[in-house]
Amino acid sequence: METARTEIPALKRGCRLSTGAESLLLIPEGALRLHGPGKRILELCDGKRNLGEVIRQLQGEYPLAEESKISVEVVTFLRGLQEKGAIEFL
Repeated sequence: METARTEIPALKRGCRLSTGAESLLLIPEGALRLHGPGKRILELCDGKRNLGEVIRQLQGEYPLAEESKISVEVVTFLRGLQEKGAIEFL
């Protein structure tokens, strides 16, 4: 499924990021361990920024990474979480 950069990613109701030392996404069925920039991506998915804004913010924070790679990885990560019922696109 093609993802439009104007879609707004947000955590679904009942899902939240852990506040502890370990990077976890808490979902109604349990918890998902976040690796790499996963936690930062989800912090940016606040229901206000669209996907393009999330990607541009990450490109600014990771200037040595290829822009196209960031875009692909963010979309793939969020679509995977959407399939698990943790993310929705508004």
